[in-house]
Amino acid sequence: MAWSTWTRWNDTIEQTLSDAQHAAAGDASLADAKTQARKTGTPGILTVDTLADHLMLGRLWVLSHDDLHQHFGSKTPPKKAIEAVQATFIESLEAGESVAVTAFARGVPTAVLFAGRPGKR
Repeated sequence: MAWSTWTRWNDTIEQTLSDAQHAAAGDASLADAKTQARKTGTPGILTVDTLADHLMLGRLWVLSHDDLHQHFGSKTPPKKAIEAVQATFIESLEAGESVAVTAFARGVPTAVLFAGRPGKR
C-alpha cells in the first residue's frame, strides 16, 4: 500500500521534510518515531533519510522543474494539478521508491507531497 503526506513548504526541501517527519512523530521524539517505524517496517515519511536528484531505491527523489514538467505538465504545478493525478503517479512508483513533489502558487513553492511505495519484505 502506498503512503503519502502533504506538508506546507518551509524555506528548503530539507526543512520541509523535517517538518513532515516531526508531524508524523506526534508526541514521540523524532529519533524514537524513526526507530519504531523501522522496527515495524511501517512505510512512510519517517523511513526517509536521504534525498536524491533522480529516482533510486531507498532514497527520496526530489523532482526537479524538468521532472515536474514531464509528470505534471508544468515546471511550477499548482497543488490541484498534482492532486488530479496523485494516485496514478504514486502507483507508477516501484516498491521502495519515494518522491517529493513541490506544488506552487504564482511561481512560489507552497507545499510538498511526500509519497512512496513500501519496499518488498
